[in-house]
Amino acid sequence: MNTKWLVETNGDPLGAIQYIFAEAWERFGLDSMVVPTNGNGSPHLLHDPMDLHRVNPFKPLMTYNAAKFLPQILDEQPEARVGALLRPCEVRALEAKSKREGISSERMLTICVDCLGTYSPEDYQWRAKRKGSPESLDGETLHFARQGGIAVYRFRSACQACRTPIGDGADINIGVIGLPVRQKILVDVPDPATAETLGVESSETTADQPFFDQREHVATRLLQRGTLTRQRLVDNLESILPRDLDALINQFERCGECRSCFEVCPLCAADYPTKDSAGLYERKQVMQWMISCAGCGMCEQACPNHLPLVTIFTNIRQQLIDPMETDLIN
Repeated sequence: MNTKWLVETNGDPLGAIQYIFAEAWERFGLDSMVVPTNGNGSPHLLHDPMDLHRVNPFKPLMTYNAAKFLPQILDEQPEARVGALLRPCEVRALEAKSKREGISSERMLTICVDCLGTYSPEDYQWRAKRKGSPESLDGETLHFARQGGIAVYRFRSACQACRTPIGDGADINIGVIGLPVRQKILVDVPDPATAETLGVESSETTADQPFFDQREHVATRLLQRGTLTRQRLVDNLESILPRDLDALINQFERCGECRSCFEVCPLCAADYPTKDSAGLYERKQVMQWMISCAGCGMCEQACPNHLPLVTIFTNIRQQLIDPMETDLIN
């Protein structure tokens, strides 16, 4: 049974969350932690917990999927215990990557935080300039957590169509969606031993129930909105979308040797789709890629032809998760 408790933030939700990061670092004996950066294309690795005061996991900008880099980081620090601060789509990517590449979690502590959405890099820069600074834009995000975030239409299409922005699947999950974050945030730990090491006990009480109900209500609404958005995007682009896996492979052939989408995808980092003797991409490999897709949208963000890859992949992935198709790759 998950250990859940509501943490008082005393008007400073970001400070409270940074404190949880620092506690986790100390109690789990971490040597480093992968954290979001200020906007470049690779993760930042902290080696001093005193630097955690600079970390904002709600920065509305995503320029990489950290799951792509974690195996290399672990290899480069063979004796270290590494923490990783991840978005929900990064956790999904890491889970799929671990199954395919056999990544060991023994030296890794994952922390997942609810995602309140991200802008494209260009839009982020424009909005930050209008706000006066990146810090002003970053600080705006948490204010709307109780409602589930700001107007979703402003975000990248991957965030608009997100399967779930709820922090889940990590060793420690931190929730803000649906909660009055200036009062309380949620910490959810699936493993009792991890909860014990973190030094907490479940504090669920009758008085807390309205907070949990509100979070459940907002989360359900966001999931429904994501489903409707995915269908709307498909409907709007239906005439130009590849209709099935073979049509998608043909699209890749027309892209030539670009491979920009492969290079940024966390699942392709060590397992590129390859071509057969006829120069065509292996159908089974592309199928595996589509089914494992975490929906982070890094592929679309990198595409020089600005193809609606999130919508394309979402549409085809939905076809492939049919049980008859899934059997083909088992």
